[in-house]
Amino acid sequence: MKDKITAHWNKRSPSYRKMYRDHLDEEILLMKNLFSEKLPAGKKLSVLDIGTGPGIQAFVFAELGHNVTALDISKEMLAGAKEGARNRNLLIRFVEGDGENLPFEACTFDIIVNMHLLWTLTDHDKFFSECKRVLVPGGRILAIDGQWFQQEYVSDGNNNPEERTYEELIEYLPLYKSNSPEMIAGLMENNGFSDVSWKALPEYAEYMKRCDPEGHDYLSVPYLATGVKY
Repeated sequence: MKDKITAHWNKRSPSYRKMYRDHLDEEILLMKNLFSEKLPAGKKLSVLDIGTGPGIQAFVFAELGHNVTALDISKEMLAGAKEGARNRNLLIRFVEGDGENLPFEACTFDIIVNMHLLWTLTDHDKFFSECKRVLVPGGRILAIDGQWFQQEYVSDGNNNPEERTYEELIEYLPLYKSNSPEMIAGLMENNGFSDVSWKALPEYAEYMKRCDPEGHDYLSVPYLATGVKY
């Protein structure tokens, strides 16, 4: 199944979030403001962006002056993110890998960030356990996600190859149609994170709606869930 998931994101890479690309500076500024209260002041951090996709969160933390590693399961997504980093003159380490089996030593990172990743995972306990393993004591996870798909969504898979791929993957993605901040907070707590909290992000929802007024990315208000490893 991982091969199918990887192939799907390789294929999606050229068009993924295409409607947001002209608004990248606005999104990066929004994220910088969002994370500012969660980061220790005056410290250069080691940051891991899991499921970097086009590299947005990696760009955010690199522009804030931190040491950033960006991981994705898709070679094509990484290629696009690398090009974006070059265009912004950012030094970021890019790694191909699986968020449920992180290729890093224990206690490596101060911060783990991910955006629009959680719904794509097959095993959330394994993911959060891996995140906890590679965080240093006192390290924090920051996860932005949301309920992107209608509960009553019906595929047009007979005519649309992309829809057929989604249908093949859905049964392996527990959060595809059921993704709430309460669920994610519970998963974090069950996997040993402390000081777990979440907040709705209405300003991010408005940004997404402006960029993609015909899309479905704003069907629910996105959320930021966070927890600390002690």
